[in-house]
Amino acid sequence: MKVYHRRFQLIKKTTSHNPRSTVGTVTEINDFLRLLWARVGTPVCPNDHIPITSQSVDQMADQILALPDRSKLQVLAPVVRHKRGTQEKVLAKVKQDGFVRVQVDGETYDLDEVPALNKNQYHDVNVVVDRIVLKDGIRARLVDSLEAALHLSDGYVTIDVIGDEPLRFSEHYACPICGFTVGELEPRLFSFNAPTGACPTCEGWEKN
Repeated sequence: MKVYHRRFQLIKKTTSHNPRSTVGTVTEINDFLRLLWARVGTPVCPNDHIPITSQSVDQMADQILALPDRSKLQVLAPVVRHKRGTQEKVLAKVKQDGFVRVQVDGETYDLDEVPALNKNQYHDVNVVVDRIVLKDGIRARLVDSLEAALHLSDGYVTIDVIGDEPLRFSEHYACPICGFTVGELEPRLFSFNAPTGACPTCEGWEKN
């Protein structure tokens, strides 16, 4: 009981009138919580509400190969994601690189048959890097196709699984859908005294 009393007296003496002070900072438990959150936390995209992770090509391949045998899929490189414009330069560059098919706004076309796009509307353009049927011995080809797609779209790839929901991957700590990025979790991200983790509204200062 004396120990608790002394601790309480110590807290009372060290309590600051700084508006940033909280029970967590005064008791110093905040430091341990920040470390815990940085080690076990999983960042989630505030726009699409999916986990933000960074994956290697091998991890991507493992997840794809876990799909049922004989699954049909397309390896897509998302070179344009929800952007306005005719995308003529992008399509010309894709054709120059030797690709023959693209998926534009959910429809697949040969590059020579892509309709003119409305410059005032948002568009999605995915380059069809490969079409694959999952079976034994396909891993090497799948890995090569994933690497090509990641290189083409700066670290993003979409797997269009025929008859099922698409899979989206990223080499970065970024949402594979909207591109929202976040750095690797570290304790300072959870500190309101640091600009990195401060509330964008009050900048770490408590306001009434």
